[in-house]
Amino acid sequence: MTKASAASVAPPTRSGFAVAGFFALLPGFAVGGAIGLPVIMGLAGLVALHPATFRQDIESKVLLLALSAALIGWLSISSLWSPYGGATYLKVPVTAGLGLLFAAAAASPRLARLTLAGAFAALIVLMVMLAIEALGDSPLNRGAAPDASAFQLRQSPARGGVVMLALVWPALAWLLATGVGWRWLGAALVAAAAGFISLQFGQSSTTTGLALGATFFVAAFVAPRIAILAPSFGLALWTLIAPFVTPLFFAGQALPDWLPHSWAVRVGIWRYTSARILEQPWFGHGLDAGRASTEMTTYDGEPLRVIPVHPHSATMQIWYDGGAVGALLTAALLALIGAALVRAYANNKLAAASAAAVLSMFGMMANIGWSPFQEWWLSTVILAGALVAAIGALPIRASKER
Repeated sequence: MTKASAASVAPPTRSGFAVAGFFALLPGFAVGGAIGLPVIMGLAGLVALHPATFRQDIESKVLLLALSAALIGWLSISSLWSPYGGATYLKVPVTAGLGLLFAAAAASPRLARLTLAGAFAALIVLMVMLAIEALGDSPLNRGAAPDASAFQLRQSPARGGVVMLALVWPALAWLLATGVGWRWLGAALVAAAAGFISLQFGQSSTTTGLALGATFFVAAFVAPRIAILAPSFGLALWTLIAPFVTPLFFAGQALPDWLPHSWAVRVGIWRYTSARILEQPWFGHGLDAGRASTEMTTYDGEPLRVIPVHPHSATMQIWYDGGAVGALLTAALLALIGAALVRAYANNKLAAASAAAVLSMFGMMANIGWSPFQEWWLSTVILAGALVAAIGALPIRASKER
């Protein structure tokens, strides 16, 4: 960090201590499966809450927040007809609400540098911990939970890998913005470490997401508007058409022999989910309805529930749970986010690069792997968004490519 940037870091405050504490705890919680991530984020958001700043954020983003509230409200309402029991109507609004409190504080101009420095430090520590897990047969998770199953020992660091990806692109943008002489070498080493870790723990969605994020990160330095609008509007369009187009892509019973087993399983789940969506196309089956599935079937020779917890596609789950109403609100929100990011970052290539990378990476990963309504995932996406906003809050002269 240059002397000028170091001197501009905000002095210690309650909000600063909360944000710094969050990033100090983040690596340990992430490598352990990220289940506690919403808790530490929510606590940090409550401690860091600055009413005046939060009010300004609301006033400057009324339409975006109103559309987000409408989507969250609809999903919560849909839990009324969901066959899955439990207080599902609370998890999305509570997780999102507390997460946005944290994001508002972390991305404020007075804390942006502290936030990004904390994220970079957390990234390096998390990478070391994940490398230890990958090379040593999960010693950290095994030591913390000796009775954990083999699946849990893979799943926990795999989730940690997703949190790592939330940090990577904003952290790299911050490093490049510092102007230190070794920034390009440091960025190359961090990118190489992220690539290595993404290949571990058996999650193809992580590797695919990182590769796509890298593509859009670089593309934003050439065409920042297109690099942002392509994933945001592309995801919006895919949200509207996915249940109807996906069966056409995989028409016929036979699948290509070269298709990996995990992908063949996904295709089977998507086929089934697409058919069930048409049974309740307008309002959906209700939040987390897939968790209530008990019927068994065989996908590519593997016996599984017809929907194993969730459809392994965010778009499919939004349609299945929230119907056309949920899909329309989601598509509108994605398009609005893209338009807002272009207005804010069209002349700030580092901010545009991190925004384009995060949008494309998480959009891809959500549509081939994780459930968008799991609390840890939702908090991870909010974290990535907060870091992108923090990059945008840096002085423009410091955030331009040098």
